[in-house]
Amino acid sequence: MPQPEFSADDYINPEAPEDERRLRPDHPRIRDHSYDCSRSTQEYDLWKKSLIATVMEPWDAYADLAAIPEDAVPGPSLTLFVKERQRGPGYVADFLYKAADLPVTVHGILANQGSGLGVIELELWRPDWGYWDDFGDFVGPAEDDAPAAVSAPITSDVLRRIPLGQIVARAQAELADQSWNDEGVITLRIGRTRAGNAAVLAPAATLALENASALAQPAQRGRPPLEEELLHRVAHAYLREAVNGPGLHRRLAQLFDRPEPTVKDWIKAARERGYLSPAVPGKRAARPRPAPQPPRS
Repeated sequence: MPQPEFSADDYINPEAPEDERRLRPDHPRIRDHSYDCSRSTQEYDLWKKSLIATVMEPWDAYADLAAIPEDAVPGPSLTLFVKERQRGPGYVADFLYKAADLPVTVHGILANQGSGLGVIELELWRPDWGYWDDFGDFVGPAEDDAPAAVSAPITSDVLRRIPLGQIVARAQAELADQSWNDEGVITLRIGRTRAGNAAVLAPAATLALENASALAQPAQRGRPPLEEELLHRVAHAYLREAVNGPGLHRRLAQLFDRPEPTVKDWIKAARERGYLSPAVPGKRAARPRPAPQPPRS
């Protein structure tokens, strides 16, 4: 990472030797950003070098926006931000969730570290609020404009109303959908929008999108399908050992170093997939069959 370059204006004593120079107390590199009004800067930063997907919008429940009642309450919104620079192993995306009944904006990070898509970090951002600066002046919204939610405490009821399960499910459905690969994406370029496929995206953006889509794929339920090579070996071992009489399953279990029930399942799968002929009641022997050929295109 390149080192920052400073000019004389950055120091309070620019004429001092290099190892004795001191940055101004209001310099951005040392200023306490925790006093900034709200988390707007942090929210804006989410848009930098990100691929954005709006999953839920406040008026999704109304097909005709012109017919929205005056007293209608906006629904929740959910926005995903796939950052080009991953935040760590298994990173998938950031998200922002807002709802009218929540006094906070919910920011979180989605990741898949081997156990499926889930939330690994969660922040609750309160609305705009202010602070008193070094001169005693209040910086922030006027008291009349300040949202009432500023003083609302975060209670256990608020936490229960954050639908983490729904957020993960909606995000997974959006990110796992790979239609962008064919239909393209909308890219923003200085006030303009244009449609394009992954080929026109910057390599970092394409890689981030492909990675997020792969990690968001739903986990397969049940046992994974057996490989063709394994079933081929099982069939040949079965035919070799069948002529040696009783104890066939025990010998195959020792040969493959697996429990006998597992070996029996493999033999059954080999028959179903055509590597062995169907079983005949009362007979152990089987005939080999040609390995199934892939369908021709």
